[in-house]
Amino acid sequence: MDALTLSFAVINGLLLGGIYGGVALGLSLIFGVMRVINFAHGSFLMLAMYCSYLLWASLGVHPYVSILVTVPFLFAVGYVVQSVVISPLIRRERALVVEPTSALLLTAGVYLVVDNSVLMAFGPDVRSVTTDITYESIFVAGLPINMARLIGFAAAILVAFALSFWLKHSDMGRAIRATAQNRDAAAMSGINVPLIYNVTFGLGCAVLGLFGALLVPFFSITPTIGLSFGIKSFLVVVLGGIGSIPGSILGGLLLGVFESVAAQFVTATSAAIFSFGLFIVILLMRPAGLMGRA
Repeated sequence: MDALTLSFAVINGLLLGGIYGGVALGLSLIFGVMRVINFAHGSFLMLAMYCSYLLWASLGVHPYVSILVTVPFLFAVGYVVQSVVISPLIRRERALVVEPTSALLLTAGVYLVVDNSVLMAFGPDVRSVTTDITYESIFVAGLPINMARLIGFAAAILVAFALSFWLKHSDMGRAIRATAQNRDAAAMSGINVPLIYNVTFGLGCAVLGLFGALLVPFFSITPTIGLSFGIKSFLVVVLGGIGSIPGSILGGLLLGVFESVAAQFVTATSAAIFSFGLFIVILLMRPAGLMGRA
């Protein structure tokens, strides 16, 4: 493999890895605060992609403009799912320290309901969105960089910075951090913990509303696409460090570059398998993840 091909693979890996990290931000936020593994994370992303597709197919709305709809819609979906479905379980798990098996099974049930509902509504057909930006590229040092992927990468970095700033400097952000550190102490300080949980879950899903719309110009849409992104999000969050926003971006970049470079030597399927090997090796050396705390 020559240097040009390797450079192209690395650039593509960085762009895709940044998107992986951006998608994983919501999962990291939810687990960092609530200690709940959201198995339906990929399903909510798929829901956002179908929402953006429907706006494009029925009204001609550009996917990037549909962000104005998908973000609040996914926030509302996340808020309702947390307050109606997950909150009763958390109230029964008053001594929650680590994510209980019951919460994992509950979100797995949400995943099955969402995926099968979309499958029944739209069928298994592959759908796609073609816009002016789908095939547009810019050239850097003679290497083509797809604009849609570059925008997704830039959005991931911006969202990570904005989310970190908001969590540190806003009243709601500080309340979320306090709840993540000690739920009982936060409640005794006057923080409405159930509301914090609802907002946190809504924010985690709102991030998916953003990236769902950003992905449709260059990703085909099927009812099963959420599962693959969900698995990659779990890998990214654990690699970067659970609850770490910068760690999610770092883990995504690492996974994206590894898969892209490995795909130059083996098939894409084998490259995905090797990424699990990378996952195991890093956890053996850093059990808390690259930027996680013990």
